[in-house]
Amino acid sequence: MIKLKADYILTINDKFEIIENGEVIFDKKIIKVGKDLEKNIKTIDLGKNSVLMPGLINTHTHLEFSANNTSLVYGDFITWLNSVILKRETLLNECGNNCYQNAINQMKKSGVVAFGEISSTGLDLDKIKNSDLKVVYFNEIIGSNPAAVDALYQDFLSRLSESEKYQNEKFFPAISIHSPYSVHPIVIKKVLQIAKEKNMLVSTHFMESKAEREWLDHNKGDFKLFFKTNLNQDKAVTSAIDFLEQFEDIKTHFIHCVWANEEELQKISAMNASIAHCPISNRLLNTGLLDIERVKNLNIPYSVATDGLSSNYSLNLFKEIRASLLMHTGLHPKYLARDLLKSITKIAGNILNLNNGSIEVGKYADLISFKLPNEVDIEDLPLQIILHTNEIEKMWINGEKIDF
Repeated sequence: MIKLKADYILTINDKFEIIENGEVIFDKKIIKVGKDLEKNIKTIDLGKNSVLMPGLINTHTHLEFSANNTSLVYGDFITWLNSVILKRETLLNECGNNCYQNAINQMKKSGVVAFGEISSTGLDLDKIKNSDLKVVYFNEIIGSNPAAVDALYQDFLSRLSESEKYQNEKFFPAISIHSPYSVHPIVIKKVLQIAKEKNMLVSTHFMESKAEREWLDHNKGDFKLFFKTNLNQDKAVTSAIDFLEQFEDIKTHFIHCVWANEEELQKISAMNASIAHCPISNRLLNTGLLDIERVKNLNIPYSVATDGLSSNYSLNLFKEIRASLLMHTGLHPKYLARDLLKSITKIAGNILNLNNGSIEVGKYADLISFKLPNEVDIEDLPLQIILHTNEIEKMWINGEKIDF
């Protein structure tokens, strides 16, 4: 057993308790939380102004594109998408072992203990299957052209089967439907049937851009030329609401939802689904900003996630929530800070079906510690953490110390 003592323990439990001069005892899971715990266990004091909190969870990444820095074009969704198509193979080939490890190390140093990885090729499997971090590995299906869907489906099945070989207490295979505009409904039905049979978590991009909104609603807008040029396709393969209805009774994580309308958000709420908010990605692609207050009022759990380096400059989750704090100017910073910290810990853990994200008895001991510059008032602690933290000092996953 290990006992840690910190000046501030941010539990992220339902009461959002903060324990001053608190202690946590754990092995693989958390055993006790409080003050002046068992005296016969050696105490590791984390130091002056130390914070101990649950490890962070990044629910949505695309590590396959981690070789990108200045290759892709930002400022407009369609322009960016065209640059992805143009540079895709080059970026995939350029991301070798060091590329993936650098991406994982960047997350690790910023306190991420678990992440959801979208894999469209399976090229990342060997690079991350034995990661120190917990990985929910979303095997992605993409393809709206009826002539190609059979081959794409078989490739998906092969990749899914391969990933299942490595399932363990840190690696969890899952399924991703790329988006309503890019996957044929027949394939969606087949893939979601597999998700039901295997009780797998599902992720899907939804309503990221105005182009998607106009295409699905009216078969027009910026996507009209894109689909005509690339796929000789004149009409969307589904409507937004028909797409959503296929996810009934399947635990689904919807990514972005910036352009989701009231009916669609109500539907997502009724399905007990969740949303990933990727503010920096949305800003760089100029797609808008998720109305997180509306999402919260509809009781839709949301996480803040970085997306991939294809549409971000960093995988640092502290930087991401700081950006979210500054972008949502209509919300009170102190209250928003609490919500943002919950979104990358307890809520994100629930979204990815991981028994972590809070410092509570019975949860896995996935913990991080760091120091603040000075003492802070308890009421100000969440906001000051977001403002002043970029990297951590120590990390434990399943109770084991992780080096970085």
